[in-house]
Amino acid sequence: MRRTPPLLALGAIAACSTAALAAEPSPTSSVKLYGSLDLGVLDSNRGRPQIGTIQRSYVGIRGEEQLGAGMAATFHLQSRWELDSGTREASGAQPAFYGESTVGLKGGFGAIRLGRALSPLWAQDWAFDPWSNFNRVSSPAWQVFHPSYRTQPHHNGPIGDYSRLNNGIFYDSPAVGGFTLHVAAGLEKRETPDANGLVDTRRNIGASINYAAGPWAAMLAGERNSADDNTGFAGLAYEFGATRLMGSYNHTGLSATSQAFLGDTSRTRRAVTMGVTHVIGAHTLRLGWGRDFEGYGTAGATHHAGFGVSHALSKRTSLYADLGASYPDAGDRTTRWGLGVNHSF
Repeated sequence: MRRTPPLLALGAIAACSTAALAAEPSPTSSVKLYGSLDLGVLDSNRGRPQIGTIQRSYVGIRGEEQLGAGMAATFHLQSRWELDSGTREASGAQPAFYGESTVGLKGGFGAIRLGRALSPLWAQDWAFDPWSNFNRVSSPAWQVFHPSYRTQPHHNGPIGDYSRLNNGIFYDSPAVGGFTLHVAAGLEKRETPDANGLVDTRRNIGASINYAAGPWAAMLAGERNSADDNTGFAGLAYEFGATRLMGSYNHTGLSATSQAFLGDTSRTRRAVTMGVTHVIGAHTLRLGWGRDFEGYGTAGATHHAGFGVSHALSKRTSLYADLGASYPDAGDRTTRWGLGVNHSF
């Protein structure tokens, strides 16, 4: 399969941004270039520290045009990168715009997008993990959220995509009394075998109901993919002063096809997480724990624990240190550490 040159996506983003800046300003439209750049030194229990991305690195461009009557047209393109090599992040099929590629409309009814994006389940769960499900070294969510579930299992790289849906329609409601509704559906059911000889047996569908008001935040979500796997998620968080407490419960049911393909011996996978963040001036302390009750393959039930501290040099730049460990009942223990810097724009 022919691969897109690594700098093609970034070049497209730069060209669009330059054109937008050069154009005559318009009060009815706006374009924003944004991103997060992350790099550090990390070790994953191999005794060989390396330079690499600990959190995600991405560059995106989003914009909208006012259409009148409270309506606006929107677009969003985002690509993810490995800064140590300048290549696109090695995730699934590695499309040029891995993070998102959508166009849509928004207004008083909410927002509708068409294209590729995070499913509601994955787009909202970050609020219930101390690292926002955004750290491969210490985040328990990285290890156990929605265990073995893949949002787009077929026609999407060698193992499928765990969090993003292609050829989808996405709806986000306005907030009503602190509640929001998020829904997504896959419109295509592909019956032509992919590179692994697998076909879609169902159409993807998923939804999330979220609540955020005052010190409380809560989430209840469910999703079914095209392989007929399903997963459910419940999250709860409470914030008082500089401290935020959070927890979650995950439940996944795998089809026989997915079990055989993934080599997962458990049809049902369950996990819980708990975490806390505490802000002291420019420092943020993070502590998290997770339990995968069935565990992947033959590893058995597994505990995951993480600790981290970050120091904000400014509103956009921070230094951080993280430590993570996994303790399976029937496998080797794994420890990870990382020291990194992150800049957003």
